[in-house]
Amino acid sequence: MLCPICNGFEQIAAACPSCSAVMNDYGRTDDFTAPYAPYQPFSDPGAEATNNRGTMASDLRSELSCRHVIYCPNCAKTYEAAVTKWL
Repeated sequence: MLCPICNGFEQIAAACPSCSAVMNDYGRTDDFTAPYAPYQPFSDPGAEATNNRGTMASDLRSELSCRHVIYCPNCAKTYEAAVTKWL
């Protein structure tokens, strides 16, 4: 599965819930919050997290979506958006 935003096929089209301005994509939430590690392979935490009963619902959601940080330059608010991955 791949994220259409991360791979440049689409752009996030989100309006700020506070002021309705067009929001900017700042990339994956993991890249925004995780330590800088350019030479480590990409890992999807949702793909590895399982329990004795298999993959839990929250893990399945993270496997099916890519979390992005979006920012409103008008009111300086930051939000998180879930982008559905393509098969």
